[in-house]
Amino acid sequence: MKLTPLALLLSSISLFAAGCAVETSTPEGDTEDPGVSQDELNAASQKLVGKYEWRGTDSGSFLDFENLDLHGDGTYSATVDASLVNPAIRCIKFPCAVPESGTWSTFKSAGKLRLRVRPAGHASRSYAASKANDQLTLGRYGDQTILFQVDANTCANVRCTAGTHCEMKGINGGALPVCIKDAPLAPCVRTGCSGQICAEQHMVTTCDWKPSYACYQQATCERQADNTCGFTSTPALTSCIANNQ
Repeated sequence: MKLTPLALLLSSISLFAAGCAVETSTPEGDTEDPGVSQDELNAASQKLVGKYEWRGTDSGSFLDFENLDLHGDGTYSATVDASLVNPAIRCIKFPCAVPESGTWSTFKSAGKLRLRVRPAGHASRSYAASKANDQLTLGRYGDQTILFQVDANTCANVRCTAGTHCEMKGINGGALPVCIKDAPLAPCVRTGCSGQICAEQHMVTTCDWKPSYACYQQATCERQADNTCGFTSTPALTSCIANNQ
């Protein structure tokens, strides 16, 4: 059977389309280099452990992560671009991020380190990863962003128990946050010319007299719930003051 020019054209288009359909490309960075030792990957992973955050003014482009906490046990928690979790989510802020958690690991591809995250219930993703000082640079499909490490070794990131406070103490030539027991608070004193003030130290006042001052003579001067000195409020004290204005 002799093909017409139109039939030849359609046949060529079909062959071209079929050729495109069978072409596949491995997602960027998913091909792991053989022969990389686990010890080498463990060392690389250890350097990445930490908390990181995206800062719009410093990080440049936003890429998936608003913040990322890579735990030393191979798990992670993060807030990520909502479209990675549920494309139906819409926000009125940028970035539009929602919580994500799962496991993470590192591998090498074409000699370069990559970070792979496996979020619970979703497909894994991999990123080109490098860290210098406190900056973690992540790249994916040609996009790149910088996440800044949140310094956990500051008092701002330490919660001390009640009755203690945080101070930076020099250790081995550096400084680390240390929770230190609060110093005992001085007892409150009744002061002022007429004993009308409850304070941490004696105060000088004028000796003008007001009838309400007499109410404080039987009141208890002590530290209140906010640790400041004051007269403890009672119905009797409140009534006395109200009747002697």
